[in-house]
Amino acid sequence: MRLLGVDLTATEVRLARAERRFGVTRLVACTRAAATTADARRTALAPVLAWRPHVIVAALPVAQLGHRIVTLPFRDARRLGETVLLELVGQLPADPGDVAAGHLPLGADGGGTRVLAALARRGHVDALCDAARAAGMPAVSVDAALIGVAHLVDGTDDTSLLLADGERSAIAIRRGGRLAGLRALASDPTLDAAAFVREVRWTLAALGGADRLVVLGADVSASLSSTLAGATGARIAALAEVVPAPWRAADLGACAVAAGLVAGPGLTLHHAVERAGSGRHAAMLAAAVALFALGDLGIVHWRLARRDAALAEAVRATATAALPAGTRVVAPRAQLEAAAAAAGRRSGTAGDVLALLRELSTRVPSDVRVGFDELTVEGDVLRLRGRIDRFESIDAVTRALATSASLRDVVAEDSRAAVDGHGVEFRVRATWRPTLGAPS
Repeated sequence: MRLLGVDLTATEVRLARAERRFGVTRLVACTRAAATTADARRTALAPVLAWRPHVIVAALPVAQLGHRIVTLPFRDARRLGETVLLELVGQLPADPGDVAAGHLPLGADGGGTRVLAALARRGHVDALCDAARAAGMPAVSVDAALIGVAHLVDGTDDTSLLLADGERSAIAIRRGGRLAGLRALASDPTLDAAAFVREVRWTLAALGGADRLVVLGADVSASLSSTLAGATGARIAALAEVVPAPWRAADLGACAVAAGLVAGPGLTLHHAVERAGSGRHAAMLAAAVALFALGDLGIVHWRLARRDAALAEAVRATATAALPAGTRVVAPRAQLEAAAAAAGRRSGTAGDVLALLRELSTRVPSDVRVGFDELTVEGDVLRLRGRIDRFESIDAVTRALATSASLRDVVAEDSRAAVDGHGVEFRVRATWRPTLGAPS
């Protein structure tokens, strides 16, 4: 099978061609060409499309994604697909509107599955598909950029992947061979290298960092790598130095995002409606369809589909009747289970809230300068927003709150430097369990 990864930027087309045979994928070539118009892109893509790839995948920049790493209490793939979007949308401050969404399982244990969930505005995905179509490509799948690059790195050591590529720059953290963090960068290394290095240092600290920093992208240079080594204290390595032999090629660093699209499982936001391929492949598929049409398989499938639709409608009707009026039913089973769990939990009283405030003031370390601007309690979900002196103090606060018997699943959801330059703005989310008995 021939695979083509495509990274379209405002000024370039970056391509990675790979072949998969007997379950093993190897890189054929990486190419890049300057292209600022649809005609220029069409000219750059013509030789590659003549290669007749079976699968074409395009990259959507990390900056255009909304993403979270969430843990869901089940392992079934279908239930994950039904529930992950509901869980992600529930963590957003406003309705995102029409979106394209996807998820990537990161690991499972007895308690459930950790999942990287992401969504993008439908307009951004459609614009990328339209640009690909205008450049002469047939239907393409759309994956999140940078995530697949982790498949290119040898070993399971803790590694930070730094993409230095103008406005598309981003960082991904891999621990134990699995993705542990992802963040887009606002600084452009070509416009202000010093600001870029500072943002990289802060972001690595917020994400937990790693001993090795692998740099990739079109804007990587020896001077930038040297400055990053001094600022972060990490071991700096170019991507070409840490990839296995089957994935070494010229221009791999600049075309790393495109290569990551075909290196292994990624986070797919949009599936191709059709696949590019040869006329012989299409004829074989047509013959198979004709053979199936001669038997009664189509009739059996039609009857099963009708039965499945009737059952699905019955489940949806039951869920609509059981849930509060006006509730939008997206995943009936998951929503009913969540409603049943919420109904079984004891609601917190005013006394409970006062006890919670006392607990928070007690748990926060005395040597940390922190101010809370907002505290919100919605059912058993506690959200804090405030300002703190530095990024490292966020971990100290979350660890201190996690020792409370009333709080669990304490995580820092977001952190960034304050607009006025004084301190760090942060958000913390936790599950609150009111303690039994009245506070003294």
